[in-house]
Amino acid sequence: MKGAPFLCENLMDKPGIRTEMSKIIQGPTFLKEEETRSRDLTYENLLELVRLLTEGELEKGFENVKRIPRHKLIDLLNYLNFSEREFLVVFQHPHYDEIITRAIKPRPCQEGTIGGHWVRPEDFRESLKNFEVLCFLIENKREIFLARSRRVETDDQGIELTLPEFGFEIIIRKTNRYSCQDIKAEMIQDGILFPGGLEVFSVNAFRVEIFSRKGISLKWINSEYPVQIIFKDREEICYSRECKIVKQRENLNSKTLILQPSPDPIHRFKRREFRAPRPTLHPSPGVYYLHPLIKKLFKLTICDLSTSGFSVEEEGESSTLLPGLIIPDLQIELANTATLTCKAQVIYQKKMEDPVVKSGFTILNMSNEDYIKLTNLVNKSMNINLDICGSIDQESLWQFFFQAGFIYPQKYHYIQKNKEEFKNIYQKIYQSPTEIERHVTYQERGSILGHISMLHVYGATWMLHHFAATPSSRHKKVALTLLQQIEQYIIDSHYLESSRMDNIICYFRPENKFPNLVFGGAARALKDPKICSLDRFAYLSYPMILAPDQGGFTEAWTMTPAGPNDLTELAYSYDRTSGGQMIQALDLHPEALKDDYLNQTYHRLGFKRERHIFSIKKRDKLRAIISLIKTDIGMNLSELTNCVMLYVLEPEDFPFEVFLKTFSQ
Repeated sequence: MKGAPFLCENLMDKPGIRTEMSKIIQGPTFLKEEETRSRDLTYENLLELVRLLTEGELEKGFENVKRIPRHKLIDLLNYLNFSEREFLVVFQHPHYDEIITRAIKPRPCQEGTIGGHWVRPEDFRESLKNFEVLCFLIENKREIFLARSRRVETDDQGIELTLPEFGFEIIIRKTNRYSCQDIKAEMIQDGILFPGGLEVFSVNAFRVEIFSRKGISLKWINSEYPVQIIFKDREEICYSRECKIVKQRENLNSKTLILQPSPDPIHRFKRREFRAPRPTLHPSPGVYYLHPLIKKLFKLTICDLSTSGFSVEEEGESSTLLPGLIIPDLQIELANTATLTCKAQVIYQKKMEDPVVKSGFTILNMSNEDYIKLTNLVNKSMNINLDICGSIDQESLWQFFFQAGFIYPQKYHYIQKNKEEFKNIYQKIYQSPTEIERHVTYQERGSILGHISMLHVYGATWMLHHFAATPSSRHKKVALTLLQQIEQYIIDSHYLESSRMDNIICYFRPENKFPNLVFGGAARALKDPKICSLDRFAYLSYPMILAPDQGGFTEAWTMTPAGPNDLTELAYSYDRTSGGQMIQALDLHPEALKDDYLNQTYHRLGFKRERHIFSIKKRDKLRAIISLIKTDIGMNLSELTNCVMLYVLEPEDFPFEVFLKTFSQ
């Protein structure tokens, strides 16, 4: 029978599914000489690298190769022993042009020889004694060390080798790479999720092993198109980004991929017209953190710092930061040894003067206490007169309120009856920062010239109040400075989960020119009530002229706790009348009925807060909604946090008599 031609086609070698097929049996592929002016060795083929070594070609002027003396090799081998790492011994088949590698854990080394144990004893075969030892190879973060060697002895426990007079260091990577352990990987491509793990990390590329699973074929991975990679540490996502597949190797039940991440900046938050100032502080604070992927502690110096983020510089070759990386527990170390803890994400990396790279962080979350410290640090570096949530002498504060005209005669008429309660509550609020209040003061030489504060009044809403400045400070633009400062605080902190700040509200009388110009003017200029709305309220301080036993409703009218359907109907009525933000801002939506978080927060801090919502109905038809808030007297000088709010849906069918009886109850 004539011999027929035999065709064996490896589908994995087709274009678009690149693999490294060479005469290497086990072990990584490495280097070959590139015909370029730089005469650098580049990462490709181990067989070619060993040929260059054995033929003496490594010493012929490669720019990324240098000779290493024996004592340096000994130090390096002893460090491997100390850190329980391994190196590779390269063998050549006695009859064929093939090489194999075996991993060795070295014993302590002094002179002459180097010995070690097999990392995987099962890899030892008697036939290995017939293979020739060519060299040994040590992989480091961005270089490899290669040295000629000969076998002294081989058995089933390990091997002993000669130690040459010198070896070679070959720099093969621009940046360090690091081994990773216990980092889960999830790779998604066109709706298919492939589980795996991260093996090697660098800022330029990742080595990931992807596993097969029931119903999912690894052949579905298309290397011509990008993938989305997710890295998790203890189920917490620490990196997610689009990557390119640059290499892949097929294993028995898995596939090893080399992925190249996108270097583009990420856009965590919306682009801002006015960026937060980032001053350079002296002395510069530092940051230290445990890298979530390589589990190594780093400490860097901050270049510039703001209330929303900061930047640091690294050596380019040892950089470990890349856009998208999330560090869940980063410490900002201040000059006075105080530390602030935050969750931060790298948003960009850019090259500076060689070899420095600069990385920018955005702060994702921070405790209220630490954020106040950070805000004070940054703002005092720009204006020493500003103080965020600092301690205030109570006598000076009250004197300021009267001098600035903030407490005018009519307002004091209502305050003076409970002035002791007002003094006590302000002493409590201002003695130390709390998570429900923020205040900014402008002080010169111990005198308060301006003040503004915020109070957490609804679930995700803060109220601006107590905004005042002395008439003599107008030429210094103290009022505008305070507004700019509180605006900056709001913009930077509302992204923090701990702030619970989705809305800002402010009550003012239209005849007050400054707030009407600033707050009312903002709403009128934006012309979009879904962003900023202006709603008119009537207000009064009304004596209870009916006793509770006189406040009974007639048979047609009822007052009961409001239900979800009642608040939905209120929302429909409000949208028809205004179309603004009041329903969400003042917790008049159905979900708010179940939210008791703010009441509990006030109570935990030693303050009082109750919230009740009632429906007023006539023959089961909704006519009005009442929102009743009860807090400590004086938390707001106009008692806006200790009042009843009435929302009338049908004004023509809501008699004044019903109004009086409603409030008496």
